[in-house]
Order: sequence, then C-alpha cells, then structure tokens
Amino acid sequence: MFDAGLTLTSLRDCLAQIEPVQLLGMELLKQHSAHPQGHWFPAGIPRNQLVDAVTELVGYTRRCAYAAEQIGQLTSVPLTFISIVEFGI
Repeated sequence: MFDAGLTLTSLRDCLAQIEPVQLLGMELLKQHSAHPQGHWFPAGIPRNQLVDAVTELVGYTRRCAYAAEQIGQLTSVPLTFISIVEFGI
C-alpha cells in the first residue's frame, strides 16, 4: 500500500490549520443581526451587496455538495493493520 508518511495525527493537524471560509453573506448576517422585530431578514443591505452575498453562498454550497459527492464515490481502503477488539466477538 502507498505510504506517504501521513498519520491520523498529522492529518488532523494539517486540517486544523485550515482557516474557516469567510463568506460575505455570513458577515452581513453578523453585522445586521440586530434587525427590528417583525422582519425575518435584515433590512438596509444594498441590493448589489446582497446579490453578491447570495451568489457566493450558492456557489459555495454547490462546491461543497460536489466535494461531498466526490468523497462518496471514493473506493474503500481496507485497514488490515488495525485491530478492533470490540468486533472480535
């Protein structure tokens, strides 16, 4: 089997260093979270900024769905070197 020297710990450390994605829509919601009672969506956001935020969010959602689909199609890798005592019954 291919061994790149990647351990579970090194993979976790690598993934932990990835910065969270900064989405304009989420930032707008944080900025305008104190919206008046009776309004479902924050008011006072310029239309072009709202369009950009929604476009970015839809694109991000599509990319995440595509990545999840690709991960779901990966073939299984048998882990013959791991012993799981709980399943030894």
